Amino acid sequence: MTFLRKITLTNFFVALLFLADRITKNFAFGLPEGGFFLFSKKFIGLQLFKNYHLIFNLKLNQYLLYLFIFLILSCVLLFLIKNYEEKNYFLVFCFSLITIGAISNLLDRLLYGYVVDFLSFFDYSIFNLADVYIFVGAGLILIKIFKSDVSFPRRRESTLRKK
Repeated sequence: MTFLRKITLTNFFVALLFLADRITKNFAFGLPEGGFFLFSKKFIGLQLFKNYHLIFNLKLNQYLLYLFIFLILSCVLLFLIKNYEEKNYFLVFCFSLITIGAISNLLDRLLYGYVVDFLSFFDYSIFNLADVYIFVGAGLILIKIFKSDVSFPRRRESTLRKK
């Protein structure tokens, strides 16, 4: 399969993922007060949570938050463009996942003033599909880095000998 065909399929798939995230976030607004849980509240459930902060609810000034998001998204887009030019399909896919996740969460912040989170997992954290895309994209990049054949130069043996 040619690179152009792979990229076209990737763009279509990524667009579907973006659409799925937006639809599920709209669905979250219709969840009952207190949410809906499978088996028990400490397992898996759906619960609307308005996240005004960063990942893991880290607090940051609103202006710094938007600056931080803009800088991170700019870097990710630069890596996406670089890998597209180098025809590195795998990394284009990974950076596309990160990009759509970030754009969807940024769109939430611009539309609502917060990110719509709704997936509750083991009563520990609440997140959304965009967060999953970011996590999976970053995780795949880390796996690629650790599995790559990066070799570091060996230390040269000293030409001086002990006397």
